[in-house]
Amino acid sequence: MLSEKIRVFINGFGRIGRSAARILLEDERFELIGINDLYSFEQMAYLFQYDSVYSGLRKGIELQEDRLIVSGKTIMLFSEPNPEKMDMKALSIDIVLQCTGIFLECQSNEPLLENGARKVIVSAPASDSMPTYIYGINHQEYDNEPIISNSSCSANAIVPIFKIVDDAFGIESAMMSMYHSYSVYQNLLDAKHHSKDIRRTRSSTQNILPLMSSAAEAVTCFFPHLKGLMYAKSIRVPVPAVTLYELHIQLSQSVTSEEVNSRLTEEIALHYSEILDTTMYIDASDSYVGNPYSAVINLPVTTVVERDLLRISAWQDNEYSYAKRLIDMAFVAGSR
Repeated sequence: MLSEKIRVFINGFGRIGRSAARILLEDERFELIGINDLYSFEQMAYLFQYDSVYSGLRKGIELQEDRLIVSGKTIMLFSEPNPEKMDMKALSIDIVLQCTGIFLECQSNEPLLENGARKVIVSAPASDSMPTYIYGINHQEYDNEPIISNSSCSANAIVPIFKIVDDAFGIESAMMSMYHSYSVYQNLLDAKHHSKDIRRTRSSTQNILPLMSSAAEAVTCFFPHLKGLMYAKSIRVPVPAVTLYELHIQLSQSVTSEEVNSRLTEEIALHYSEILDTTMYIDASDSYVGNPYSAVINLPVTTVVERDLLRISAWQDNEYSYAKRLIDMAFVAGSR
């Protein structure tokens, strides 16, 4: 039996974990009851209250030993690297948001279930056969599985757009360029890096870095007929938030840009209004910091070349909007 509110525990209090926590505090359907990460509780409280991208949290925060008091509500803090040692039974956890980025298989998340959680949602693509759901695409098919993946931020942006285009016009192949904000996985200045891609040793604040991306694999999970026919590149640029997607799609029929924009607008209004939006403005990335939509399609940029080569451009706050979809999926799972 579910409690009146869905009780959420966040494992991994980085960029996505803290964004999810901020959203949870504003959503009356949830209660944030615990957080686990491997840095000091003082830094957890400080980074939760102050954020250089999303500004200060407009709530009173007080740290009392291993408890974070936010507007009078208590959040238990943990610092445990091993899920097998996290005894959380007393917390009556409905959902664990697995935001560490390192527990990507069902087996590695099972200890969380054994130690008190009802369900786990992984905030990254799975590395095994873990069921994967994207809110607004296949969340209605959720079959009460205890451990699921919320896929990637890029897949949450791209898959809904591809779904509309593929259903309407047919996709034969695609290439995706993601002009992606830098992340904590990159270096501020030139320095050693444990990645196999040597370009990650270079400064993220001074360079444009074209890096390999797993987005094509994450997207083809939803379009099996396009396996091997999609390619993605993540071009890291010196901004701290927001991604610009440039999608080049080979269609199976002739279209015009007007026909494409008309279908996108119609389908979004009918079926995707919770997760997609459009704009007629030629904006810069700063306009989309904190935007809640999985993607905002820039309609004036839609282009068709030689009748069947389509270009679509879209914006996404890859941290905040992804965290919003994570919470949306948490409600679906927590309500079952």
